[in-house]
Amino acid sequence: PYNTRYPDVTGISYLETGANSAFNSLQTSFEKRVSRGMNFGANWTWGHSLDNAADDGGADGTVPQNPLNRRADWASSTSDIRQRLNFFGSYELPFRGPLAGGWEVSGLSVLQTGHPFSVSVTGSPTNTGRASRADVVPGVNPIPQNQTLAEWFNPAAFAFPQAYNWGNSGRNLLTGPRAFNVDLNLAKKIKFKESRYLMFRAEAFNLLNHPQFIIPASTLGSAGVGSITSTARPARQIQLVVKLVF
Repeated sequence: PYNTRYPDVTGISYLETGANSAFNSLQTSFEKRVSRGMNFGANWTWGHSLDNAADDGGADGTVPQNPLNRRADWASSTSDIRQRLNFFGSYELPFRGPLAGGWEVSGLSVLQTGHPFSVSVTGSPTNTGRASRADVVPGVNPIPQNQTLAEWFNPAAFAFPQAYNWGNSGRNLLTGPRAFNVDLNLAKKIKFKESRYLMFRAEAFNLLNHPQFIIPASTLGSAGVGSITSTARPARQIQLVVKLVF
């Protein structure tokens, strides 16, 4: 309910160190060095980060939704990545000669789960000037049966809170799109002397041109709520580098 402790004050700014966080993880790694210039490996991390006031904690920034109820903000961190899998490797191509020899190809592939996010509402239902999370509509599944970019979550599963009440939906209760990326590097050394060489490198970032999407619009009362309309990272990029080391 509406806090009337200071009815004559329109806004109070304060700093405190009352937030809490916790992190648990399981990490595994595998690497194999093979003869003839080949090596590859992989690592997998399961982790769970929780807090009640991350950098964007609460509904409208670095403060909780309701400063008098910090428990209501205890949830997965906005930066939480539950699983991440990396594949990596390199191979010295078995060619000889001044032009064909000395080439090495290497790559990195990353797969990870999405970031969590909250569903908030426009305005200030509590009439305090502060934002609020939405209410949950009982019995309505927030995840569409056929989840698409146009409808990543179902806005009908949420509603505006009643006047002078905070929203009852949990913080960061939904999860954004997964990420998948492949980078590739092709390099060659041309030696002049033992400590002098010319390095040529061709690098491809997001080699497969796989889109990396941001979390959807998640503020009820705003345009496009529930949909994803942009990407978090650029499309495929290729660059050529020449470096003289002496």
